[in-house]
Amino acid sequence: MGALSSLKILDFSTLLPGPLATMILADLGAQVVSVSAPGKADLMNGYPIR
Repeated sequence: MGALSSLKILDFSTLLPGPLATMILADLGAQVVSVSAPGKADLMNGYPIR
């Protein structure tokens, strides 16, 4: 249970700043739903996180 547990975030981003921001929001407790376009690869999918 985090500070943002009452929020739901829709993530339509594909480049680094968007997924990074939604990861931080998720770490703070927000529920994040990632939405990707059909037929387009998510550029950050499979990117190694350290």
